[in-house]
Amino acid sequence: MKQYTFWSNTRFHFCEMLKREPLSAAFFVITLPLGVFLPLLNARLPKLVLQGLEEGWELSAYLGSLILLILVLIAVSAAKTGLDSYLRIMNGPFEDIYNQILVDKRLAVDYETAESREFNEEAYAVYDSLYRNKSEMKDSFLIWQRFLVALGSSALYGSILWMQSPLVCLLVLLPTVTAFILQKKAHAFDQRLRLPAQASNRKMAYVEQRSTDLKAGKDIRLFDLSGWFLDILHKERNASEDYVNRWEGTYLAANCVNAILCFLRDGCAYVFLILRIVSGSMAVSDFVWYMAVAAGCQQACASFLEQGELLGKLNQDYVRLRSFLDKWNHTFFRGTCRNTQKRAVEIEFRHVTFQYPESSRPSLEDLSFRIRAGEKIALAGLNGAGKTTLVKLLCGLYQPTLGEILIDGRNVAEYDRESYYKMVSAVFQNTTLLPLSIADNISAAPEQERSLSKLKECLALAGIREKVDSLPSGENTSLGKGIIENAADLSGGERQKLWMARALYKDAPILILDEPTAALDPLAEQEIYEKYMEMAQERTCLFISHRLSGTRFCDRILFLENGRITQQGSHQKLLEEGGAYARLFQIQSQYYTGQEKEAAL
Repeated sequence: MKQYTFWSNTRFHFCEMLKREPLSAAFFVITLPLGVFLPLLNARLPKLVLQGLEEGWELSAYLGSLILLILVLIAVSAAKTGLDSYLRIMNGPFEDIYNQILVDKRLAVDYETAESREFNEEAYAVYDSLYRNKSEMKDSFLIWQRFLVALGSSALYGSILWMQSPLVCLLVLLPTVTAFILQKKAHAFDQRLRLPAQASNRKMAYVEQRSTDLKAGKDIRLFDLSGWFLDILHKERNASEDYVNRWEGTYLAANCVNAILCFLRDGCAYVFLILRIVSGSMAVSDFVWYMAVAAGCQQACASFLEQGELLGKLNQDYVRLRSFLDKWNHTFFRGTCRNTQKRAVEIEFRHVTFQYPESSRPSLEDLSFRIRAGEKIALAGLNGAGKTTLVKLLCGLYQPTLGEILIDGRNVAEYDRESYYKMVSAVFQNTTLLPLSIADNISAAPEQERSLSKLKECLALAGIREKVDSLPSGENTSLGKGIIENAADLSGGERQKLWMARALYKDAPILILDEPTAALDPLAEQEIYEKYMEMAQERTCLFISHRLSGTRFCDRILFLENGRITQQGSHQKLLEEGGAYARLFQIQSQYYTGQEKEAAL
């Protein structure tokens, strides 16, 4: 496994800063010497005032020196304030860049990876690093700036004190070293507890999302699940707070020890310098100067520890970020083959087995079948037979555990991923419509690149043209009623028809319909089946439905049971065989016949 050290994370941070915000990087470098020397110039002013009085300087030289130092102080302070403000402003876009990188990553990985628990746990940990309260990654610019300024100030002020007296320098630096060791131990404890804390935070986030989900809202109210939700929320919040209190307690203990050592350090330094004045070996102006330098050194050391603690947390965040970005890469589509033809293609499954990572048995086992180019195939079977899993394999969303899938005799893995996805158009049981216009949802393309005539034709084929034309803005009507004002709200059946129009508009050689009539009544279902035959022209089609009345429109039926194909053939042939397909069809036929009799009465 790749190691992400503090130094490699540091290099990563500054390379990203230089690449994405070059002007900010330049200003960042300029602020470092300004931050180091500004306190020193401030400390020099009272010494200059006293020194001029002690040594009896001429008034003109005295005032000239003071005015010059004051002007330099004003210029340096103004420059530092302006540059600091700019860096604070640019820290936001820098954080947004990381967010964009994470979104790109989640969209780029294989769908099978995006579904996995491990991937989602790591993704949540990285998002938590970006968006938790007091996130170090939000202030990465400022943390590094303050740390480097504190480091430079500690070195400079420590050198000045060392030249005056090594004892005073050691009195200042000793608490810093001790506190650094304690902080390092606190960091190690923090790292051990942060992962279980993030697991609790993720559960809380899930409960919070579900409590505001309108789809889940009906069940929550009807089945009185609010108490259950709140119990989980309280339990995980207590667990998370316990972890936080434990690691923050270690930081508190380290800081208390540091405060005691700092008090002893200050007292000893004061006593030592006062004795030098009493003995006559130090002027009052020098006393003021060295006390100011000692105070500056103490502040620099304290800042060094504080920012070092934040830098340690930031380093942990960078480890999570870089590990996440480097670890999860799509591995299924390894080839560069492209298929730009729109003609129907041949599909073949060769001894394909698929087992979900956390499952004890395969969902599909040793499947072998061939779909000829342009053939219309129906997948039938009870719930859990493996129909949707088979479709996801064909779509390239999953990769087989064993065996291979071929398109026109070529292994799917040899295709370029984007090229392969263009070959497949699918309508799944649960499909999302975005809060965009109907035209945007169907074409998935900018206005200047879409064909209006083709869009209207697809709406007509899907049986929803009249509904769309009746809307105030036609195909330009927006969806997403809860987000966009005056947006349209479609029924479940109308949404399914719109999804079918989108699948048609893509004009891919493989058309897959997974339960396209699940939300429709029998009459609307019959209408869709008739239109299905029109839609399927010059395409290789795979059709899934629990209602077997639709399978008679297909050239061939594959009947699945427990992940295996147990029967295949035409609708009439399977009825004549009298197997599981015939029994299921007979049961459904009696149900629909009963419905028809009730409607007649």
